[in-house]
Amino acid sequence: MKKTENPNKKLELVIKDSDLPSLSKDFAEVAVDGILDDGVLRDLPLVGAVIGVIKFGNSINKYLSAKKIYKFLFELHKIPQEDRIKKIDEINNSKKYQSSVGEMIFELLDRIESDGKPEIIGKMFAAVIEEKIDFTDYLRCAHIVKNFFYYDLVTLKNGHEKGEIYTSFGDGFFDSGLVIIGTMGKNETRLSELGKIIIEIGMK
Repeated sequence: MKKTENPNKKLELVIKDSDLPSLSKDFAEVAVDGILDDGVLRDLPLVGAVIGVIKFGNSINKYLSAKKIYKFLFELHKIPQEDRIKKIDEINNSKKYQSSVGEMIFELLDRIESDGKPEIIGKMFAAVIEEKIDFTDYLRCAHIVKNFFYYDLVTLKNGHEKGEIYTSFGDGFFDSGLVIIGTMGKNETRLSELGKIIIEIGMK
């Protein structure tokens, strides 16, 4: 009996060992109908390598998962392979985390929406590999992104670029870890260090 491959490990292998620079084609150029007909396995082989070992209830779920994986991987396509391998092995060998890098990233991608969040997660992971941020802060930021409404992040980003921090969000926004409330209350709000990583690195 053929042993079932683990999608977490498969994703990690794709991140480490694949020719990610080949992911230069815009996902939008790949026909949606082709993806729903398993065309993703032909047109995007790196994504197909992961998708092919996951069991899906329907083709829509397969399409959304392929889209998220592609968007994440694309943000890493300029990172040299040796740097990807070195950083992932370093994190895994540290024994600091209960799960492997592949497992943690796969879980994140599985739980987020497909709008703009995979790109944010990907850009921040690229920053980990380039040693601009550490992996623990990456996980903290990824957790915030997972739980925050994507278009509120866009609103926050637009406000930050204008030198403003929107104060009309609900209380959950101020408890999110994205911002710090000043001594003058909500009207003196600024991005936290994690917020800066998400907005200035993940949404650049």
